[in-house]
Amino acid sequence: MDRLDTVERLIMVRMKRLPFKTSARWAWAMALALPVSSMAQLRLPPPSPDSNDGGFTWSLGASVNNGPSYAGSAERSTGVRPVIGLEVGRFTLSSGGGGSLLDFDIDARDSGLTARLFQMDNFRLSGGLRLDGGRKGQEDPILRGLPDVERTLRGRLSAIYDFNKQASLRSTLSQDLLDKQGGATLQTSARYEFLISPRTEVGFALGFTLADATYMRSYMGVPASAAGTTTALPAYQPSGGMHSTHLGLEVKTLVSDRWVLFGGVGYSQLRGDARRSPLAVKPDSYSVSLGLAYRCCR
Repeated sequence: MDRLDTVERLIMVRMKRLPFKTSARWAWAMALALPVSSMAQLRLPPPSPDSNDGGFTWSLGASVNNGPSYAGSAERSTGVRPVIGLEVGRFTLSSGGGGSLLDFDIDARDSGLTARLFQMDNFRLSGGLRLDGGRKGQEDPILRGLPDVERTLRGRLSAIYDFNKQASLRSTLSQDLLDKQGGATLQTSARYEFLISPRTEVGFALGFTLADATYMRSYMGVPASAAGTTTALPAYQPSGGMHSTHLGLEVKTLVSDRWVLFGGVGYSQLRGDARRSPLAVKPDSYSVSLGLAYRCCR
């Protein structure tokens, strides 16, 4: 009897422990699933079987932006910009940051038309085209008398490496394709994104921009033919090299499943010959933006 009593007591003890262990397993499973479900709320929901969206994603909205009239200007301007994004397969069309709203992911989505060319594991290459609006002399009093920088078409090649789902490194080469004295730039930036709530994402970015002599002379130089004649500024012929450094903070939050409220603040500093230019009246500057967009579908 003593042996049977002992066995009975062991069985009762095991049965009392069983609900606790089962509850603990469920608690761990829910804890591990919570970040995944939070990220899922930031992604666009999958299309229904009866959807006629044709497998593309788009965003449309507007943003208010305030910043310097040009890099180095002491004057500031405020304007409203359209926000447009469209993704079809490996092609993306973006303006005003609309491409980054197509889905909350680490890809910053370059402006203009972009195609994903190659991808292997965490590394990928993309190429694209974008219109460069150039610069007009009437944009700032100090620019009057200087030659305008003409509009041009730029070709772009980007290399991106994702360290994980939050951190990435990107380097983008941009070249004037129409020989409008737009030159070439190389922009490299590191980016980190994280969630502060199931519906809100924060992103940090910092980096630098290099520019060749053609770009620097068009945007930061004063030609000898204009110095002392059409402008009071002294002649200045910068060389290629470091143009600027920058850092920024962006926030995106879902107002609803389709509406996205977004904003950001950026800070930049001209460097090297760009900072020594007579056009660099205020070499350190900041910019702010706030916008609202609707996005659909996939």
